[in-house]
Amino acid sequence: MESLEKFFGKRLCVALSGGADSVALLHYLKARELSCGFRLSAVHCEHGIRGEDSVADKEFVRALCKKWDIPLFIFEEDCPKRAKQNKESLETAARNFRRESFFSLVDGGKIDYIATAHHIGDEAETVLLHIARGAALSGARGIEAETGFFIRPFLSWTKEKILAYIEEHGLSYRVDETNFLTDATRNKLRLQVLPSLEEAVPAARENIARFARKAAEDDAFLYALSEKLLCKENDVFFLSFSEERPLFYRACLTALKGLGLEKDYTAKHLDGVYGLQASERGSEIHLPKGIRAVKTERGISLSIEKGEKLLPPVSVEKPFSLDGFDGGRYAVSVSTSAPDRAESEWRVLRIDGDELPKDAVFRFRKEGDEIEKFGGGRKSLKKFFNERKLPVGERAHLPLVASASTGEVYAVCGVEIAEGLRVTESTSSVLYITLRKN
Repeated sequence: MESLEKFFGKRLCVALSGGADSVALLHYLKARELSCGFRLSAVHCEHGIRGEDSVADKEFVRALCKKWDIPLFIFEEDCPKRAKQNKESLETAARNFRRESFFSLVDGGKIDYIATAHHIGDEAETVLLHIARGAALSGARGIEAETGFFIRPFLSWTKEKILAYIEEHGLSYRVDETNFLTDATRNKLRLQVLPSLEEAVPAARENIARFARKAAEDDAFLYALSEKLLCKENDVFFLSFSEERPLFYRACLTALKGLGLEKDYTAKHLDGVYGLQASERGSEIHLPKGIRAVKTERGISLSIEKGEKLLPPVSVEKPFSLDGFDGGRYAVSVSTSAPDRAESEWRVLRIDGDELPKDAVFRFRKEGDEIEKFGGGRKSLKKFFNERKLPVGERAHLPLVASASTGEVYAVCGVEIAEGLRVTESTSSVLYITLRKN
């Protein structure tokens, strides 16, 4: 990833399990805290899975942070009980618990970024897993160095480099014995598949990670080319006829996401839309979320059937208030106290209520919108969305908070607030803005 100096003035929090990778990352960032100008803390999640060993991990982390004078946040959960109650796998329950813990720190204004110790081996596992499950090029992208408020400073490091760093600095760490059990898919990949692959093809992990980066570049290029096949008129997307299947499929995905279909589609749905090109004019197929694809004279039209509530009423403006805002695909709630738990991957934003203009309204994106982003620097909303890598299909659906008179954007709900609404020590009225999917 880029130099850590880009995080000057930010609060970085290491996800600290106590294992070798996270201990090395904590030490690495601690050594650069003053020179790079960020503030460091750590968070430990005790899952209640490994009994006394798990408690020992927690005490090890507590002692380490005390020794290195690093603020520590600890969260505890009975994940086996949670998994049973929610009828989900233990792995899913533990992952959701961790993410909720991380979100609570960000949403509570205690930190700006979570630093995880993912490395080249983790990326290789992810890519192999996606490919084995039938992913296309988009699924082979691997792990990104920075997504939202997650950063991964060790993503270009090998496991061997991390262990060499541990030995060089004489660092102690905890060993999770469950990492050596082959009952979990990722463990099998790490313990059996990748070592065999490395034996047959030296540097296989690094090569897979390199492939993932190239795949991401190629995928982005193909998506850019596919835009030529797509146009939108009112609430209808039109796909031009094309035998270039990679471009047609990507254009189709862009349209589907623009209509609100993000996760419920399959390859069969894309095949069906592609196959309409060879059908008679007027032929149609029905997709999830009330989306209808129809062959027309000019191409394939994609639209939402009457009664479905997915497209935003772009002309609507509603005065900002504690009553919140129903934006179609997403609803916004406003409260004077922090929500108990984040209900999605979108952020719960904290704003200084006294700094919000009296004529503030909820609305959707308009041409020419600009925002003075958190931390300073004025950007067009389009450039801001591009930098944050927000899906194109989401952008028109995200409610904004803006001034009715000047048009100044003060918040992109679920994403970020403008610098002028930053909560400070002198803030007396804190408001919480939560984005939820309808």
